[in-house]
Amino acid sequence: MAEIDSNELERLRREIDSVQGRYFHLLSLTVFVMLMLAAGILLRTYPKLLWNLQTTESERTYVPQLLVGLFFLVGLLSSYVLEQRRRLTKTQELLIQELIRRETAERLAVVDPLTELYNRRYIMQAIAREAKRADRQNQKLALLMIDINDFKHVNDTLGHVVGDRILREVAVLLKGNFRTTDIVSRYGGDEFLILMVDAEEKEAARAIERIRFHVEHWNRTDHIEGYRMSLSCGASIYRQGSDVIEAVASADRAMYDDKNNWRASAQAASAGAS
Repeated sequence: MAEIDSNELERLRREIDSVQGRYFHLLSLTVFVMLMLAAGILLRTYPKLLWNLQTTESERTYVPQLLVGLFFLVGLLSSYVLEQRRRLTKTQELLIQELIRRETAERLAVVDPLTELYNRRYIMQAIAREAKRADRQNQKLALLMIDINDFKHVNDTLGHVVGDRILREVAVLLKGNFRTTDIVSRYGGDEFLILMVDAEEKEAARAIERIRFHVEHWNRTDHIEGYRMSLSCGASIYRQGSDVIEAVASADRAMYDDKNNWRASAQAASAGAS
């Protein structure tokens, strides 16, 4: 999908605001003209209200024609205003429809539809962007790679519908454990990548501890019968001048080390039970 230009979306928003402004100016002009016409009619018909003037018989003769002319002008102005309002409303509707279409396309381009997390494309752009900012401000970034253990077995035994539900459950769990400034994404399949802004080793370690705590809490509530959630987690730190891709790869390697430890523990537990 082609990348949506944020400048184009901003231009559409400005055009919508401009239409609303033109409608307000038109309404203001209409009110002003109406008031001027009303004042003119009042002063011409009842001059004694403001000045001690007497109207002659010939002047009074033209009052009905003047009123008819003024009312005709009011009618023309009203017709013009209504037509302009219709055109402005139509233009605004078209602009709003186009803005919604483009914002929807932009959302589809960066959001995973199943989990409603950011997708891989977006987070890699975000990591590159935040790395430049961190370099300027001499800060660090923490990257966390998370994988659902034995997820293929879940799909094979419980079905893909349950598998999709587990992915959504993990997404909700992860979103609830990070700051609004952090970015949680579905990296691909059953892998999730989290970018923690202005964070170091201790913040990454605490985040992993929180995740494990909430996973255990989730398991105690028995959300899905016959399933016990288990996640493998790995972290790496991006430092000033580091390579972004290598930082992601380092988090991935740390996650697989954790997964190998989980597999070893699971095999040992299985051997002990037998």
